[in-house]
Amino acid sequence: MTVTDVFIHPHPRGDSTIRRMARTARECGFDTLVAIDQPPAEYNGVSILKGIIVSERTMKAVNAAVRKRGDTIVGVTAGENSFNRSVIQTPGVALLTGICSTRRNAFDHVTARFAAEKKVAVHLDIGMLITCRGHTRQKVLTRYRELLTLQRKYEFPFALGSGAYSILDQRSVREMVQLCGLFGMERDETLAALATIPDLRLESSSPRVVS
Repeated sequence: MTVTDVFIHPHPRGDSTIRRMARTARECGFDTLVAIDQPPAEYNGVSILKGIIVSERTMKAVNAAVRKRGDTIVGVTAGENSFNRSVIQTPGVALLTGICSTRRNAFDHVTARFAAEKKVAVHLDIGMLITCRGHTRQKVLTRYRELLTLQRKYEFPFALGSGAYSILDQRSVREMVQLCGLFGMERDETLAALATIPDLRLESSSPRVVS
């Protein structure tokens, strides 16, 4: 089973090289990393997949990234509900990220159903449970609980990541299970979310009809 840490940020974005982060990932129980703006490679037995995050909340930017994606895992930062629905229905988009920073209605029952139908994953940055404090951390936990409730009902994919900018930010599989437990995710659900990426790669490379 593939075990993936989705959307890490090696040097020059972060302060650790991709080789060093791959070595740490192996020690933490991972065999795949989706690394922002890094070419596909393999280090220390860990597969490196290139990822990008489209932060501009316009469909023009999303479509441009999809056209140029090649073998890249495309994630899009969530925005308003109508934008998120359009993103989810865009062939080539694999993940929607940053939902915890949007308003509650940005990802509702209809959007969840679209995500399940199109097999677009919701990315949860588990590192935020450590780096955030006080009210902000509570907000993240609340949003992740709400997303988990929707995921259990509609069965859209989850994808999990440490959000690491350094080897010090990387978490072991055991730690990921424990952190996900803070918002109610069971161990088997966490392990399934860590194994999502192979299915997303297959799905995002296949033609899809936008309804």
